[in-house]
Amino acid sequence: MNVDLVALVQQIAKDKGLPIEEVLAAMCDGIRLAYEKQFMRDMSRQQRKRMRLRIAAVLDLDARVLKLALEKTVVEKPTNPHLEISLEEARQINPDAQIGDRVRVGLPLHEFTRSAMQLARQRMLERIRELEQRRIYALYKDKVGTVITGQVLRKDAMGNIYLAIEGGEALLPKREQVPTENLQKGEQVRVYLYELREPTGSTEPIVLVSRTHKELLRKLLELHVPEIAKGEVEIKALVRDPGYRSKVAVAAKDPTIDAAGACIGQQGKRINAIMQELRNERVDIIPWTDDEVDFLIRSLNPAKVEVVIMNFDERTATVIVSEDQLSLAIGRQGRNVSLAARLTGWRIDIRTPERLGRIIPPETPSTATSAAQEAAKGAVGSEAEAMALSSTSDDLSQGAKATPSEATEDAAGQTAPQGTN
Repeated sequence: MNVDLVALVQQIAKDKGLPIEEVLAAMCDGIRLAYEKQFMRDMSRQQRKRMRLRIAAVLDLDARVLKLALEKTVVEKPTNPHLEISLEEARQINPDAQIGDRVRVGLPLHEFTRSAMQLARQRMLERIRELEQRRIYALYKDKVGTVITGQVLRKDAMGNIYLAIEGGEALLPKREQVPTENLQKGEQVRVYLYELREPTGSTEPIVLVSRTHKELLRKLLELHVPEIAKGEVEIKALVRDPGYRSKVAVAAKDPTIDAAGACIGQQGKRINAIMQELRNERVDIIPWTDDEVDFLIRSLNPAKVEVVIMNFDERTATVIVSEDQLSLAIGRQGRNVSLAARLTGWRIDIRTPERLGRIIPPETPSTATSAAQEAAKGAVGSEAEAMALSSTSDDLSQGAKATPSEATEDAAGQTAPQGTN
């Protein structure tokens, strides 16, 4: 039995990355509960708690012997057999024992019932989990808000995925998984650590990670784009539709640096590496500008915008595009215009010239048309200027463009609600 206990302690310490002393302490705690169940049934829980039994473990690795003992205080007349021992009995164990000394009395493990030993095992495992969680907590407490790498271990019945990470396991909840991904056992994946729970000894991991968090994209950009990591290029705004498309607005502190080009990289190598990490999620890199009209036009890339009519009081924008650009502006399932609205903070209404003409009553063309023209002039100066801005934004943002086949909407007048980053 001793050899088995020694092997058990060594294996647990190795698997959990814990010192042998901590594993022994957990074992002693379990044996204490088993002893109480076996030999102190007639006492209440409060009485047992006040007694504070002292269980000791002595491990001799060379002899491969593990001894468990109950520490008792030497007294003249013992009144509590669980805590005290007479001088005569004590000297049978240690001939030099004196009143007030403590001696260790071996525990008869062979006399423990199966249920008592099961309780000991359960308590020991709880303590081991708590110790393991405390170690993991110390390891990751300064890594919340960073990207870590994990290997897929398993998926439970609820769809949650468990990852092997340095020092333990992480939980990737189903709600934090990208719907288009199908992670397989053994697969390596980068995740964003968004929460670290306090150790409780529960069976659930305390490290919570995400594949959908927008900060995952931010951290990947920092990893792949040195200019962002060094602070030369700043991410001004970022929105994600996980698994499908993202838009990132960037600006350079040095005007000689091409912020969008730095993120995209030569021949798109940097942005392609990021999209590969996100399982081909399309990432649009957009040059930032303080001009809200220009920024809104750029946000709708790759669609070419003809005219923008903006209501600054209500922060709504009517964007006019040609019929052949409508599907690009809207995007598949409305994602392009929706992300643009979230990126800019404007409510965007996509229309074609034909659709806009139907809205203006034909019997009063002069007033309505002139009002629309004045609004357009106030927003972008002229239709030609709007087209020029659109062309410029199209040239500047060459990262990950949508194609006409992406769009499925056929209705003119698609509106995206105002959003937040």
